[in-house]
Amino acid sequence: MSNVKTSGMILGIIIGLIVICTVIFLNLSNDSKEILSSDSIFISNYNHSSVSEIINSELTLQTQKVKIDNDDIYFQFYLTPRDFIRVTQQNQDQLLDEVKIELKPEYFEKYALVKSNDNTVVIYPTFTSAAYSEPGFYTFFRSECDESCITNLSFKNPSLGFTSSGLATQLLYLLDYEFLTDIDVDTDPEILKNYDTVILLHNEYVTKKMFDAITAHPNIVYLYPNALYAEIAVNYDDNTMTLVRGHNYPEFDIYNGFDYEIEQRFHEYEYDTDCFDWKFIEFKNGHALNCYPDLMLHTDWDLLLALKEF
Repeated sequence: MSNVKTSGMILGIIIGLIVICTVIFLNLSNDSKEILSSDSIFISNYNHSSVSEIINSELTLQTQKVKIDNDDIYFQFYLTPRDFIRVTQQNQDQLLDEVKIELKPEYFEKYALVKSNDNTVVIYPTFTSAAYSEPGFYTFFRSECDESCITNLSFKNPSLGFTSSGLATQLLYLLDYEFLTDIDVDTDPEILKNYDTVILLHNEYVTKKMFDAITAHPNIVYLYPNALYAEIAVNYDDNTMTLVRGHNYPEFDIYNGFDYEIEQRFHEYEYDTDCFDWKFIEFKNGHALNCYPDLMLHTDWDLLLALKEF
């Protein structure tokens, strides 16, 4: 009987220890989650699209093969419905939002001349794509919405538009350029150290971590003016972003949200979309194109060659 009691006591102690340890472990686990989700340590719990997924999801609509002009000799274009109407019915010969680019098989040997070098990366502007959605940042800038339009704006569904470097994204992707997204750089700023050259598209809205990582790189190419213009804060729990500073916010006389002298020097070139007299202007740790090339990059072989040289 005493042996039974002793065994029962031992079993009870063991069960009690198991319960106590379980409670402690759960509490420690919850505390760890709180610590690891702090600003100092980031745990990746978001789901975001790669550039290939963005391209595929954007351009799976029924397309129509249309010749745009005589300059587009190396690339074939397929227009999705919106651009088909714009080009064929409204007599507007500009490629804008819904255009699929393909390489022509007969020029494969020539494409090798402009394909990406090793250790070059392009940053796709996920956050800027979201900023231009409606309702969004520009609804607020037009005074058609209150600050709710610049607060907790979703960036879950980036798109390939004129404002998010849609044509350049496709073209450089087809020419074997490696891509990261804004999210990749924000969550792992050190990743840029793996590349010899970093090419920015229209990355107008970025976080402070992105800004610091990009501007510290020794070889940046600003393919689009107006990159690194305004600061945003990002919440990866719900994949939203909020405007912090820049683009005349929170005060009208605030332009570049980081007071970044390089962007301020080249800002005015944003409005030159023809790029007739394009050139790359050198600065301390990189080069900047003096125009906004999304409507013409596919028509100028020399520009693609110059880009590769960096």
